[in-house]
Amino acid sequence: MKEFLIDGIKKLNLEYTDEKIEDLMIYLKMLVEYNSHTNLTAIRDEEGIIEKHFLDSLLLQQFIKKDMKSAIDIGTGAGFPGMVLAIYNRDINFTLMDSVGKKTKFLEMVKEELNLTNVEVMTSRAEEFATNKTKESYDLGLCRGVSKLSTILEYIIPFLKVGGVFLSQKMEGTGEEIEAQNALEILGAEIVENYNFELPFCHDPRVVLEIKKVRKTDKKYPRRTGIPLKRPL
Repeated sequence: MKEFLIDGIKKLNLEYTDEKIEDLMIYLKMLVEYNSHTNLTAIRDEEGIIEKHFLDSLLLQQFIKKDMKSAIDIGTGAGFPGMVLAIYNRDINFTLMDSVGKKTKFLEMVKEELNLTNVEVMTSRAEEFATNKTKESYDLGLCRGVSKLSTILEYIIPFLKVGGVFLSQKMEGTGEEIEAQNALEILGAEIVENYNFELPFCHDPRVVLEIKKVRKTDKKYPRRTGIPLKRPL
């Protein structure tokens, strides 16, 4: 499996170190073991996890800039993309958030095993985590979500500094950018670019939206728990 991982990383034209590969392999082993009794991901074979979780997460590595010091991954699940990117970027502080305790318990185990001092794990919803202290405080926002873009924007954009970037991952193009224009305007963000990729082995399509925060977000966002999902902007 190590050779498969390295080959995939090479196909993404990314650099790697032995330490990063070893950490990802430990993460893989822990995920497979934990997933055998507690459902974290429907993908259970190691090659599938490497390609559709690890390499999928690493599609974002090329967008990470040297001046980025903090990142938040909302709805991180078993750690995608946030945990993979935290392993790859130990100089960036990552907040990995999920509302499901069994998932954050697993992430705490990975953090401890790999001594990831740059990782903070939070069991919370975005609406509840949004305070005066956390809003407008992150350089990078992450969410590999299935919710509509307009909903995801309300979860992420309030946490970003002006000039911060949100990298939104979708499995394929959905055209949601058009209906999300109202949310972008209200929250103070704009789409910079829409990138199309393929996973290196199975060639499944992936879309990454690069979204930049251009002005401060009104303090009333995100709205209270459940509202962004029920009534998207």
